[in-house]
Amino acid sequence: MVDIFAEYSYPIGVSTFFILFYLYFRLIIKRAEKLKLKNIKKREIHGAVETDSPVENDEREIKEKGIHAIEGRFSFISKALPLALIFIWSVVVFIPYLGQIPSVYISIIAAILSVAAGVALRPFLENLFSGVVISFFKFIKIGDTVIIDGHYGIIEEIGLTYSIVKKWDWNRVVIPNSKLIQKEIQNLTINDQFIWAHIEFYVSPETDLEKLEKWAKDCPSESKYFANTEEPAFWVMEMEKDSIKCWLAAWADNPSDAWELRNDMRTSLMKKLQKEKISFHQNHWKTNLSKDT
Repeated sequence: MVDIFAEYSYPIGVSTFFILFYLYFRLIIKRAEKLKLKNIKKREIHGAVETDSPVENDEREIKEKGIHAIEGRFSFISKALPLALIFIWSVVVFIPYLGQIPSVYISIIAAILSVAAGVALRPFLENLFSGVVISFFKFIKIGDTVIIDGHYGIIEEIGLTYSIVKKWDWNRVVIPNSKLIQKEIQNLTINDQFIWAHIEFYVSPETDLEKLEKWAKDCPSESKYFANTEEPAFWVMEMEKDSIKCWLAAWADNPSDAWELRNDMRTSLMKKLQKEKISFHQNHWKTNLSKDT
């Protein structure tokens, strides 16, 4: 009896561990899916730029796509989990018995698996694994406003192997999930929607900075997109040979409003500078989509 227990203790122990792991991970999957669905249903989604959408209800359409994608991803994970665990369990359980198999057969099997996983299936498996990782973490979600490789837009869809960014001009960028988790992503709405929008401009060194600051700070308040939570900020950033580099920053409630607020600040300030006949450098107007100023 003792010999029989000793003989089967290893597979019994491994099997028990995998069963407990499966039950625990199923609970994690259910909780993650429930949280993802709850968040997307209650969140308010803004376009990257405010526009009269040709789609009757663009926000509802994005949410419906998001709900369908979340359910599809977690359904796949739930079905694939037992198969993956059975495969891993089989390998772990039979490790002690590999010595009884001729080495030539082991070499052939290892070679076949290496070619299949390393050449034919590697891109698919990398993207698939990345899709699973994205499903359980919150660094990027459907409806987030992001900047990826210079593309400014919102995350419209997250699939198992790829994701879609809907740019501000409604063009779509398809990004493999393996690339998505490797790239630096500016997520403008990861925790909140507020943006401290700023513009950058240059004026002549002879400019009266005291008057310029007053005019500049008045510009955001003339825009309906200005979130009046704090007085606009004005800074002299650099003193160059033939110009002074200035920044003007003000709060907006979301990235879409920030886009419009920057335009209103540039337009208003341009008009004031032209009216006061202040020399400035038109080719030096710049903007930044980041939250960091």
